[in-house]
Amino acid sequence: MSSQTYPRYVTLLLLVTYVFNQLDRRVFDILMEPLKQEFTLSDAQLGFLGGGALFIMYSVLGIPVARWADRTRRLPIMTAAVAIWSAVAASTAIVTGFWTLTAARVGVGIGEAGFSAMAVAVISDLHSDTHRARAISNFMLALPIAGLVSNLLGGWINQLYGWRPVFLVAGLPGLLLAVLLATTVREPPRRSLSGSESVASPSFGAVLAMLWKRASLRHLAIAQGLSNVAFNSMGWVTVLLIRQHHMRTGELGSWLAIADGAGGCISIWLSGLTIARFAANGVHAKTRLMALSAILVVPLALIVLWAPSKDAALLAYLLLSLPLLFYVAPTAILVQELVGSHQRATMAALFFLIQMLLGAVIANQLIGAASDALVSASGDSALGLRLSMTFGVMTSFWAAFHYWRAGRDERAA
Repeated sequence: MSSQTYPRYVTLLLLVTYVFNQLDRRVFDILMEPLKQEFTLSDAQLGFLGGGALFIMYSVLGIPVARWADRTRRLPIMTAAVAIWSAVAASTAIVTGFWTLTAARVGVGIGEAGFSAMAVAVISDLHSDTHRARAISNFMLALPIAGLVSNLLGGWINQLYGWRPVFLVAGLPGLLLAVLLATTVREPPRRSLSGSESVASPSFGAVLAMLWKRASLRHLAIAQGLSNVAFNSMGWVTVLLIRQHHMRTGELGSWLAIADGAGGCISIWLSGLTIARFAANGVHAKTRLMALSAILVVPLALIVLWAPSKDAALLAYLLLSLPLLFYVAPTAILVQELVGSHQRATMAALFFLIQMLLGAVIANQLIGAASDALVSASGDSALGLRLSMTFGVMTSFWAAFHYWRAGRDERAA
């Protein structure tokens, strides 16, 4: 048996698990308008349910859980996390209003806090320097795959049977994945970038100080957070297309599945391949590509938001999916390359924290609140949301600046 067979199996299993991690989170997007109608929710409440309700607890727990994982076995923590978020996600099918829906979203966030950062660290320890970048980029394919599945599954099940069965179908398979993780995966030894063992486990303060003092890491974290603001701003596109072009969720889900799935997979595969090809050129060359992709996001997003027809909007969204997710794999790869083996889960968790606070919590809440205010002023629900989303995607220009600074500062250092 090839020496790469087992690492590939674990990476594939973690990839599938991450798909359901994202699915339980993102299926909410295509159901926002049906939930708004059933429970008479405001856009600000939708923004909280899509952001703060899920990610505040995720953010609060992410750091201590990652610190725990950097000091002990990671697989039991990950297995428990998968079981928790899957069970709670399935229970969303029985919510009765805003507060029970909030409780379910909080529960999913609690479970998800114990997976993604640790999974990246485990993959880094399973693979040598030669294979690490490709393995991490393959793991990140879960994002577009989940986009495909959540749009297709959520759109059609909602249209045919209502929104409640969607959460059952999204949540229950995770319980089987938790069993597979517990029974077929063993804890990998920790290794440094050179492949040797590392025994020192720095304090959280030391990791935080490293993030602040190392300019490239600091700018990379800010850039990732701002890119996530643009990404989450476009997460409202399902609501906009339903309001503006009166699309049904089945039709909309099919179109967005192609864009989020095919376009997103190409984006992450291409970004991983490109970063691997530029491995010898240093951080500067990689971050310039990330800055360019961040710049391309804005004009394509504006076409999606302001296109006069649904066909033009959907075509532009298909093109937008290429630069919109380009940052994901390169950022994760660079973080794992720039820190030591006993810092990886904690540093990854810090990056996830910044990303989620800026993109998922603050951006979602602001977009929802701004949409309510603009709708009240204009009387047009589509126009108010369109304007608030426009402000959100413009942050991608700001992200491009920080990607460029990260590369420049690392080369100077």
